[in-house]
Amino acid sequence: MHGLIRVFIESKFIIMKTLRYILWGIMLITIIPVCNSQTSVKTKQVIILLSVPGNAPGKLLSDSKEILSQRLGFMSLRDVQITQNNEKSELVITVGDTISNETLSEIILIQGYVSFKADSILVINKKEFQEVHANFDNPDQPALCFTLKENKRKEWENMTAGNMNKPVAFVIDDKVYSVPRIMDKISHGKISLTGGGFSKSEVRKLVAVISSGPVPLKFTIVSKNERRQ
Repeated sequence: MHGLIRVFIESKFIIMKTLRYILWGIMLITIIPVCNSQTSVKTKQVIILLSVPGNAPGKLLSDSKEILSQRLGFMSLRDVQITQNNEKSELVITVGDTISNETLSEIILIQGYVSFKADSILVINKKEFQEVHANFDNPDQPALCFTLKENKRKEWENMTAGNMNKPVAFVIDDKVYSVPRIMDKISHGKISLTGGGFSKSEVRKLVAVISSGPVPLKFTIVSKNERRQ
């Protein structure tokens, strides 16, 4: 009799254990589709640029492609491809990394002709920059910093000494980004722009644009869309 009771208990334990595994399996089957449905779908942004005017020489398209590739590289974007269509005077840019469509469009449409102007007179341009970088030491005031080439530093020093408390405009493609006032003579060839509404993302964008140099062609966007990866 005791043997029968033990066999009955063992059989009941085995059945309950089996049922428990079956239930776990059902739960896993139910959970996996839910997890998959919540996984974000990655997309690639595809933007088609048309040169203005059209029928641009292939060499200028190629040079523009190289500079835009460097520019997106300065933004630390991954999975970037740029293809060139000489017949249509187009560049097709594909970016698989995370960046807003608005920011991406701004970066690739800026030609990048940089200058400083005092009283609308050009006093310095991109060719005279030794390097440009971002400074985020003060989180509330991101800074765009330039270092001039040695042969331009004395000229800049004389200009700043003779124009105390006067504005000087920082311009890219005829768009004024900042109008700081000259508060002191600058003899070390270093310029630091703060304020003016510069955000960290704006400073990073400007560093990428200036560091890569100007794009020889002007472009307009004729198509932009997103493709699921």
